[in-house]
Amino acid sequence: MSAGDAHRAANRRALLIFVGALALVVIATGFVVGALQARFLREEAHTRFETELRLLGELAVEPLLRADYAAVERLIQAWVERHPHPLAIQAIAPNGFELLRAQNRDAPPTALQLELPVSFAGKPLLILRAAADVSGRESIVSGIARNAALLSVALVTLFGWVLWGTLQRTAIRPLETEIAARVRQENALRQRTAELEHAIRELETFSYSVSHDLRAPLRAIDGFSAVIEEDYARQLAPQGREYLGRIRSAAQRMGLLIDDLLSLAHTSHQALRPADVDLGALARECLARHAEREPGRPVEVRIADGLHARVDRALMTVALENLLDNAWKYTARRPHAVIEFGAEQRDGETVYRVRDNGTGFDMRYYDKLFQPFHRLHGSDFPGSGIGLAIVQRVIQRHGGHLWAESEPGHGATFLFTLGTLPDAPVEPDPATPPAGS
Repeated sequence: MSAGDAHRAANRRALLIFVGALALVVIATGFVVGALQARFLREEAHTRFETELRLLGELAVEPLLRADYAAVERLIQAWVERHPHPLAIQAIAPNGFELLRAQNRDAPPTALQLELPVSFAGKPLLILRAAADVSGRESIVSGIARNAALLSVALVTLFGWVLWGTLQRTAIRPLETEIAARVRQENALRQRTAELEHAIRELETFSYSVSHDLRAPLRAIDGFSAVIEEDYARQLAPQGREYLGRIRSAAQRMGLLIDDLLSLAHTSHQALRPADVDLGALARECLARHAEREPGRPVEVRIADGLHARVDRALMTVALENLLDNAWKYTARRPHAVIEFGAEQRDGETVYRVRDNGTGFDMRYYDKLFQPFHRLHGSDFPGSGIGLAIVQRVIQRHGGHLWAESEPGHGATFLFTLGTLPDAPVEPDPATPPAGS
């Protein structure tokens, strides 16, 4: 059964339950109304019958006082014959003598039974015992109530059928059409997403393979160029030696670019191994290596304490090295360089920052800052333009966010957050090859 059929069947069941419940309510209401009406008729008939019998007794007082029992019999007999319902009556003298017994129908009287003493000035004259059957009126009322309930059920059923047809035309079918269209769109989107992910994996695999396979011929070019420069430099003209130097420089630069590309691929596909790491210690180690390479350069380093986080130590080392390398590089022309690494709380989240007082950059070109091979300073400073792309990839793999703030001539600040890594290692996508081989 499709989703549309299941949805339609569920709507039909809901409507049937509603109509059935409404029909039961109507039937129950009809029977309750009928029972109440029948009870009201019985009480009304009892009151009327008692009133009629009391009036009959009052009419019989005068002939009883005259001892004209024949007149009493004629009076009672005429009342019985004129009564519209089956009726039986018995007149008994105070001494127990039955003066009269009469009825106006063959059917035995039931339902209403009354005994009324007739007296005058406190002297008993007669006892009237009567019974009347008024079930015919109750049957008529019950029949009317039953027929009204059945008619109401038929009307409710017709209403349900019309309501179902209306809902089908105005709500259910358009909704099913919209749901089916959304399902088709979601399926198409999932298919396009899968195709895009497959294309990205193939592109990354191709980039990795090309970068890896280019390293050997570049090493050969640089190596043979070095041999020619050492062994045959005297046989070359000055312009030839210059060209040879350019060949070596270009080969070495291309080697650095390939190494950076492999590093970028490595950060994308290396398995994350979470651990509690002191980020401040990593930053001090990185800046200490820079200070060893340039011992005469004065740089003020400010690294906060307690910068602990649960991260992948190897990848976070790569990220901090790239950020601090940029800070060291772009403060080279400052007589008093300052490099800072700290953290602060923003909206309940820890935000780490690497700040320097170096060259800075123009925020108008911010959208190119984290794109590979896009450099905002041209050839004024060395680099391949991949470092910040690597940093962004590492931060994203940690579930964080990276951004920057700067102004030309007033340094730059790089800020990032870190997500929460699980305790177990996070393996890379198996569709792409591991880096570093």
